[in-house]
Amino acid sequence: MPRHKRDWEQYNKELINRGNLNFWITKKSLKFWKAKKSKKIGRPFAYSDEAIRAMLIIRFKYKLPLRELQGLFESLAKFIPIPRVPSYTQVCRRMRSLRVESLLLDHKCTDLVLDTTGLKVYGEGEWCAKRYGGRSKWVKLHIAMDPKSGKLVLAEETSENTHDTALLKKALSRCNRRKGIVLIDGIADSKKCYELSQRHNKRLITPPNRRAVIRKEPIYEKRNQAICEIKGLGGDELARSIWGKLTGYSRRVVVESKIAAWKKLLGADLKSRSKERVKIEVKVKAMIYNMMVDGLRMA
Repeated sequence: MPRHKRDWEQYNKELINRGNLNFWITKKSLKFWKAKKSKKIGRPFAYSDEAIRAMLIIRFKYKLPLRELQGLFESLAKFIPIPRVPSYTQVCRRMRSLRVESLLLDHKCTDLVLDTTGLKVYGEGEWCAKRYGGRSKWVKLHIAMDPKSGKLVLAEETSENTHDTALLKKALSRCNRRKGIVLIDGIADSKKCYELSQRHNKRLITPPNRRAVIRKEPIYEKRNQAICEIKGLGGDELARSIWGKLTGYSRRVVVESKIAAWKKLLGADLKSRSKERVKIEVKVKAMIYNMMVDGLRMA
């Protein structure tokens, strides 16, 4: 696989552009800042979803509390044509019903790479919670990405006890029906995962269990081949490493680098507490990450 040569001049421009507020607050969001008239019962919304989404993007990108977010936009209103600025309580309430699902994926990919990580909800550390008591809670973040574009096609939170492959079916539904590969770590070495991948015309590449044996079912054909290849290379850790490079499994490292970048740029913890807001926060952060990958000026 040829080594990617980075255009440093363009890369530096993209990094500088991330600090430009016009990159995050688009003309579309300003144009449709006020909500359209609605026939629903009750008081209509004063601000559109685009307005709330723009404020949340700034909040999570720069790690701002809600009150500081309101203050920032009130100061920006002196320089940017913002009609009115929602209060921090309005942003908090509207976040629960915000629609962001359709904005995460703009095309169907062929290949897929999946991984999971943990995000902190309560508390700063496990030691403090054990020593002094208090809430110590994590959520599990499931990430699926297109290895060609580097963009996220799925980012969802679940409870920490959810299996790592629980969202495999949903991730595969974001792919097209062309022949492709799915890269997951060894936890996906199961009949269910092989069947799901085959149903979507994808080849699952995952290292078989160290004690794996040859099975007769047709669904295990590629798995049996992997077992034979690893044993033929020596059957040790070095053999598994060589097998990963020969089969392309080593490309799974790209999703691990995405997780590291997520935590560095957007934080390893969550500002939201309720289940509804946590779900929206994860999706908005995924949108932010895709916008940074695009590196295009949103104007």
